Amino acid sequence: MKYLFLLFLLSLAVFCAALSFEGEELQFTLKPGYWQLDGLYYFANYAETSVSTPIFFPVPVDSLCLQPELLTLEIAEDSAGSVKLLSQTNTGFSFKLEVPELHNCTLHLVYRQQLKGDKASYIITSAKAWGKPLEYARYSLWVDPQLKIGELPFPVQERDAETYTWEFYDFVPEHEFSLRFTKADSM
Repeated sequence: MKYLFLLFLLSLAVFCAALSFEGEELQFTLKPGYWQLDGLYYFANYAETSVSTPIFFPVPVDSLCLQPELLTLEIAEDSAGSVKLLSQTNTGFSFKLEVPELHNCTLHLVYRQQLKGDKASYIITSAKAWGKPLEYARYSLWVDPQLKIGELPFPVQERDAETYTWEFYDFVPEHEFSLRFTKADSM
């Protein structure tokens, strides 16, 4: 019995190691009353067998950041794999991701979240659960001209009129993607 349990743990470790979270490109849009995420998430299956695994996608929800509305959950056109929504709760989405053997997969996820206050947050530290840095992460934040940013998640790397952009390689997020803002006329 002990050996069966060890074999099970070993096979589980091999299975989990087969699917790798490689990177993400996230576009945030901040408007009065809500913000929206349009994200591409890059996965790779390095095993010689297909992988099918449930994934929980957390979303911060409190009295000022309301339950998210899932708008898109799909595999990008040029990608192998499939995705199926399992559940949606106040704190996020669960879905099953299937990736064929020795393939890459790009997941496209879009959600909108109503904001009642002066802050917005996205959980990026959950990427640590994959056990390695993200090879690539790109974040852009478009801010409606009616709003002024008071606090950004990272020091500014690039900025044009309404858009902030950050790019990282071998990235291990140490804190969430959080920001504070006010209406432009209240400053």
